[in-house]
Amino acid sequence: MSMQCLNKKRTSSCDELLLKPSHSSPLARERSNSSINNIKPISNSPNPTKKSKSNLKKFEKEVSKLNFFPIGSNENVAGNYEQYLSQTLPHIAQMKDIKFDYALESPLLYEYFPKNILELIVSSNKKILLLDLDETLIHTDFEEEFDEDKYDAKISFYSENKENELNRNFKLGKYENDNESEITDEESKDDSKQKVLNTVGIFLRPGVKKFLEEVSENFEVGIFTASVPEYADAAIKYLDPENKYIKFRLYRNNCINVCDLLRVKNLNIIKNIPLKKVVLVDNNIYSFAAQINNGILINSFYTDKNDNELLNVLSYLNNYILPSDDVREVNENFFGFKKIVNDIISNSI
Repeated sequence: MSMQCLNKKRTSSCDELLLKPSHSSPLARERSNSSINNIKPISNSPNPTKKSKSNLKKFEKEVSKLNFFPIGSNENVAGNYEQYLSQTLPHIAQMKDIKFDYALESPLLYEYFPKNILELIVSSNKKILLLDLDETLIHTDFEEEFDEDKYDAKISFYSENKENELNRNFKLGKYENDNESEITDEESKDDSKQKVLNTVGIFLRPGVKKFLEEVSENFEVGIFTASVPEYADAAIKYLDPENKYIKFRLYRNNCINVCDLLRVKNLNIIKNIPLKKVVLVDNNIYSFAAQINNGILINSFYTDKNDNELLNVLSYLNNYILPSDDVREVNENFFGFKKIVNDIISNSI
């Protein structure tokens, strides 16, 4: 994919008038008013056909026309919600006509695809709730900005011993800590010779474990993260050690990589599942660029102990999403992302 597809400059024409200033997300305002251990890399996609290769080239050509530099989700914090939207929705408008389903022709997207996902979801009457991981449920201190006693927990995992494999600087060694996710001797026998053991501190979003417990009663819950499996699995193991709440996982390989600058989570990767019953909670709006009305945008979490966004999301899920026939209609009525995107497009013609 061409690395010139996104000009590395921020968009200045953000159509600020389409968005009224606010100090909190709609979710916060509304509440104030009202068999997973055996997942192995597999491919559910056949070898690329001539048509598949053609579609991938078409997708490449479409994204090559994009001319923005993505806004970091670190801008999506409490008090800056509307500003974040005013910067990012014009980018979503540019991507509106991109056929992200063409990218699903790549077999690489089906690495680490959970074998049990279709059987589980197709046979269930519940709606599907996909949750992002980093800055949505937890914040991981990869940069080692905090002292060890500040963390809620530490997790350990092995990664390939390659330079920049995870694009992070990890602290090596294993802490002796009761809150650490455990790695058994059996698990480490083979890995320790070829891989690097990493240990990092994490901050839990307030109420995250209670949130997972409650949403799992009414939804089929999965994690859809842009992180690599080794790290994500360690974090999920800490959040749900008995695999009671999180039924399946999708990782970085399952995201659509757009020029190494953003990763789109195309929900159609879960084949034969009606989009009217799928929602994705994410702090990065680019994640649901392929299906804007399936997304619930949550403020980014870092270390704020007073954060209550998961409580806001839970209220929205219970009061709006659960009783709905089509989650996309509910989200559009509540957030209005699609209308704003269409207005941006109309004003630019």
